[in-house]
Amino acid sequence: MTLPKFRLRQARQRGEAVAKEFGFFSLPVDPFKIAEASDILVQGNDAGQPGMSGCIIFQGDSVGIIYSTHIRSEGFRRFTVAHELGHYFLEGHPEEIQKSSGTHVSRAGFTEGSSSIELEADHFASGLLMPTTHVREVLLGSPVGLQGIETLAREAQASLTAAAIRAAECAPYPMAVIVSRGAEISYSFMPDSFKALPGVHYLRKGTSLPDTATRAFNVDSGNIAQGRRHCAPASLRRWFEGAASRALDEEIIGLGSYGLTLTVLSSEQLQDDP
Repeated sequence: MTLPKFRLRQARQRGEAVAKEFGFFSLPVDPFKIAEASDILVQGNDAGQPGMSGCIIFQGDSVGIIYSTHIRSEGFRRFTVAHELGHYFLEGHPEEIQKSSGTHVSRAGFTEGSSSIELEADHFASGLLMPTTHVREVLLGSPVGLQGIETLAREAQASLTAAAIRAAECAPYPMAVIVSRGAEISYSFMPDSFKALPGVHYLRKGTSLPDTATRAFNVDSGNIAQGRRHCAPASLRRWFEGAASRALDEEIIGLGSYGLTLTVLSSEQLQDDP
């Protein structure tokens, strides 16, 4: 579902404001402590719907959050709790959820795309866990690309994919993030600075990967399962037919049990491109 950019920006800004309101002025921001300070009960539970990451329950004056413990990544658990906090703090979300049963099941992590409140909650979580000022401080002191993303994920105690998307949003240079499975794109994130490069177009969910190092990497399932990584020279033209032949770094890492691959496209040269 497509939402106006200002709605998503407002959701991120609300997340950043909540982090400050609860006294978090540096990384990491702890969503569990914010929930506790807001009298919201948080519990882990392995039961639930397939694909469910968490849920929020409004019952009278009480609010509870459940996150799925089958998720192994601590960073993704934190993102899930932050996502559910979005449904609590974002204007209109509690009312929307209480129109039905008062319980809302989520699939946090920028992959749902079927609900406006899910998208807003994802962007709230992103802003809460990784406020813009702190992200830029980390990136300015780190190399361009995947290494900087890993530093951000470590300092923010965030998942690698969430850190990659937030880094692309805040980086002072163009960067694209692609998540794929096999020969197919699962989703991608490209900020305006990257989409403004000549010939670049949005890589949509469900489309085929072009003939790239990422596609070759995905042929071996062991690369993904064992979290292997690979860096290859690439170009805009190889990823985007008709684009300029500008050199890129194509950094690839398998995401283990998720069965997905994260690809980061960036270049030190692009940051000086007008």
